[in-house]
Amino acid sequence: MNNNLNIKDIYQIFIKNRKYFFKATLIFFLISIFYVSSKTNYYKSTISLYAAGELDDSSLLGQYGSLAENLGFAATPSSNYYIPDIIDSRSLKKQIVQKKWNNSKMSAPINLISYWDIDEVGFIGKIINSIKSILFSNEFKDIKISQLNRAIDKIDDLIYVDERNSGLIVVSVHMEEPKLASDIANYISDYVVSFIEKEQRDFADKSKEFIMDRMQISKQELNDSEEKLTNFRKKHPLVLDTPDLQLDRARLIRTVDVNQQVFITIREQLEIAKIEASKERLFINILDKAEQNPDRDKPNRLFLVLIITLCGLFISIILHILKVNVERIISEDK
Repeated sequence: MNNNLNIKDIYQIFIKNRKYFFKATLIFFLISIFYVSSKTNYYKSTISLYAAGELDDSSLLGQYGSLAENLGFAATPSSNYYIPDIIDSRSLKKQIVQKKWNNSKMSAPINLISYWDIDEVGFIGKIINSIKSILFSNEFKDIKISQLNRAIDKIDDLIYVDERNSGLIVVSVHMEEPKLASDIANYISDYVVSFIEKEQRDFADKSKEFIMDRMQISKQELNDSEEKLTNFRKKHPLVLDTPDLQLDRARLIRTVDVNQQVFITIREQLEIAKIEASKERLFINILDKAEQNPDRDKPNRLFLVLIITLCGLFISIILHILKVNVERIISEDK
């Protein structure tokens, strides 16, 4: 005999026990209302960045790169930086967490550790920490570092980076206040721009210093070779030349010519380096600055209530069907 319930049986069970299913669904509905009411509201603010591209061949890196490598200095092959990696860096998130922000929670600016009450430990928290210290003893534990790490982990979950195929990078920041979200998003864009500008300027300054050092060495080598040639000419006039003296004179002249060419080349590169170190660069284009968005982005309360309520209805139906099916099997076995 077939003990499985068919569609007709399930429909009859549903009609017969509709009050039970209604009560179960109502309970899950009330649970969902309580759950979504406890969720924190988050407001989203976005910025969009676009990398300006690599330096051309007329720049310092293009003209100076081969010379630097030949002289033992490793030049940076490209001016591009991978922006998502900069945004995802711990150093940026650490600065965001530790920076004091204006907010509606306190009249004075506070950092995000205090804003999220991570540094506040209540009575229950003290008990939990005491239990943890007993079970997981750690002599190197630092409360301040632990609080900082918790804040960094939380801000990491609130920052989203979307890299488009076109190269456009959209950064979204979710925070409990619209202004705080926009302030942090704009801070990220300013940080990325200043970070890349600083790195490029530091490299240009190091390149200039390196070329200046090489020019001093080259100048000294040129002076030494010229002095040797002058002394040789004083000691051995042309009228007294022999084949051996002509060979030595040719070698000294060739050394002076080579050193002179190296000095001229390095001097040209020094002028290029000075220009590169002083001129303004644009490596990152900020297409859209963050603005305050007063509309709540998440959570989607209606969606959560609907999902939880429907899940409650389905769970109650499945449990009741299993119950009826088990009772039928037991009765037929008897």
